[in-house]
Amino acid sequence: MKKILFFNVAWMDRYQGISNDKMHGGGKHIEKYGWGGEMFNFESQGRKMYGYVQVGGKINIERLGAKRTDDRIKDVLIVWVAKRPNPGGNYIVGWYKNATVYRAPQFKDNVQRNWNNQDLGFYVVANRNEAKLLSKDQRTVRIPRGKGAMGQSNIWYADNNPELVRKVFKYVESGEFEVDKSDEKGRAYQNDPQKRIEVERRAVDIVVEHYEKLGYEVNSVERDNVGWDLNATNGDIHLKLEVKGLSGGEIATELTPNEYFHLKNEKGNYRLCIVFNALTAPNLMIFSYFIEANQWTDEQGHILKFEERMSARLSCSFGQNN
Repeated sequence: MKKILFFNVAWMDRYQGISNDKMHGGGKHIEKYGWGGEMFNFESQGRKMYGYVQVGGKINIERLGAKRTDDRIKDVLIVWVAKRPNPGGNYIVGWYKNATVYRAPQFKDNVQRNWNNQDLGFYVVANRNEAKLLSKDQRTVRIPRGKGAMGQSNIWYADNNPELVRKVFKYVESGEFEVDKSDEKGRAYQNDPQKRIEVERRAVDIVVEHYEKLGYEVNSVERDNVGWDLNATNGDIHLKLEVKGLSGGEIATELTPNEYFHLKNEKGNYRLCIVFNALTAPNLMIFSYFIEANQWTDEQGHILKFEERMSARLSCSFGQNN
């Protein structure tokens, strides 16, 4: 029998400490102190990942098939869920496959999960290569709250919703979440190849394909001069995507004044999508704003450098002396 546990934790970008990250939600302790035990859930130690969830007691591993005398159970899929800061809603942020779950918190000298001279402990351990943290834009699968779903507890055994469990197992294996046909939305993306050079068109197509695979509905606003090229929507998530296509492999491009204005003012929902080698071996990099570091970076940690320039528009009227 497949075993699964949903753990509700605070929302973070990377879960590798709070030096360049921030915890959103997660309970009164985090609200008061700014940190919690889950902040290291995706910081690998050797070949392992060690996960924490605020339990307030022990985990009932008997519901997963363990005996009353067991202190742990193996081969459990741990699904990490967190509440998105804006616009809200609980989403899957990552998972541990084939994890070992302990009944009580573990404290071991060889596991460095310490903060402010306090050992944070852990409840779950998994192999690093079986742990997956989703990027911010990949976090599109919403886990409902209420009857037949997660309740107020940070632990959900999900034995009252076998259909959702089936979909989540399939999602973890395939990367695609099964959506009911009645919930699907039509794609309104419109091509306008006559007004774009080939490399730009190719870059837009790649970005559209990327976000549609993540379950977003993508619409072009390229002709509307709004300061970005595409709107991407998935439920309550609304992103503004500016696309830059490059024919070579060097990451160097420019923003119009309008694009730069919106990039600075729409930080949380704005994405700068750069496709280099667009016509030969396309590679997509997606940059978003990390408020704690005050930087625009991609999920691999590459940092964008900005050079502001001043320009002027010149004109001349013939036949006038002034």
